[in-house]
Amino acid sequence: MEYWADTGGTDHRLEQYRADFPARVRWSEVREEDPEAFRSAAQGALLVPAALLAVVAWTSVSFELPVAVMLPEWIDWARGFLTVVLFFAAFGLGVFAWSLLSMPSDSRRAIALRRFGERHGLGYQRLGVAPEPLGLLFAEGPTAGRARRPRRGADQGPPAASRFRAEFALTRGERFGGPALQIAVATYAGGKNDSKGARNAFRFLATRMPRTLPHLMIDSLRNGRLRTLLPGTQRISLEGDVDRHFAVYAPPGYERDALQLLTPDVLVCLLEYGRHWDIEVVEDRVVVASTRFRRRFDRTEVPALLRFSELIGAELGHQAATYTDPRAAAPRREVAVAGRRLRRRSGAWTAAIIAAVVAAMLAFPHVLGWVLDNT
Repeated sequence: MEYWADTGGTDHRLEQYRADFPARVRWSEVREEDPEAFRSAAQGALLVPAALLAVVAWTSVSFELPVAVMLPEWIDWARGFLTVVLFFAAFGLGVFAWSLLSMPSDSRRAIALRRFGERHGLGYQRLGVAPEPLGLLFAEGPTAGRARRPRRGADQGPPAASRFRAEFALTRGERFGGPALQIAVATYAGGKNDSKGARNAFRFLATRMPRTLPHLMIDSLRNGRLRTLLPGTQRISLEGDVDRHFAVYAPPGYERDALQLLTPDVLVCLLEYGRHWDIEVVEDRVVVASTRFRRRFDRTEVPALLRFSELIGAELGHQAATYTDPRAAAPRREVAVAGRRLRRRSGAWTAAIIAAVVAAMLAFPHVLGWVLDNT
């Protein structure tokens, strides 16, 4: 039994979605639709021996395994440089070979997703619209959203660059700034100095609400990753079994607003369908994140997310349509600054503790020597 069916009831629409997802795509179908994939895989197979040879050369030069390499004196001075070159050559050849070898499997996955999408009015793209950097899941950053944001469509200058790619994407509808609904696999593509999200890869559902809402984070306790980013003072308690399955966070002063939006009907939807997912409400979007993003989970996760988009869109969308924020200048359209973003957990104490531990380790020999000399 799948985890969303453990409540005892049968959701016939979900069962139909699961039945509509292709159970198997034959390799002959992949060859007919994308013959280039197998030619690329053959090229990747030819690169595997070269990658293995580069690995052996690197380990031999660096660690003298499996054989010791004696370099001539005229080049032995460059052993360190040669070690670095061989390492990156082995790594690059391995990654390139793997990407070519995986192309038939990627094509097979794409065919299954495209066929499912065609049956339910969803468009398929191998690389979809990159998600805008909003909120925790898409690595917006700790200081974003605090200032007043102009309404979409206003002259905002160039949009912020996305830090994630959207791969194997199913989309429906178009709105300013992206599709109205998107189910895809997010993979981190930011730089080393960019803000990091809670995960480097996950499957996500992104859908729109009728208006901008306060920032809410509904963290599944079965994942347990997002609580390290948010201070516990923002956590709120909800009725029933919700606290056993989710940690729910709202900005200070917006606890009542969260209860107004997360009505019993919304909570039942979360408990019955979404207890393994992290759910973030940020601006006018609901983002659902699943850790099951590999190809073997497509047949279960994609139909489940599509069904969840219908349920959460109806339940939370109804509450969003009637929500007002009296603290905002335009209560029916906007959210006041205090409610636009959750506060992040400060890294200052963590940095201070690490610095103190390092200082203690460096000072310990000197302190010990002084103690021994004076006793």
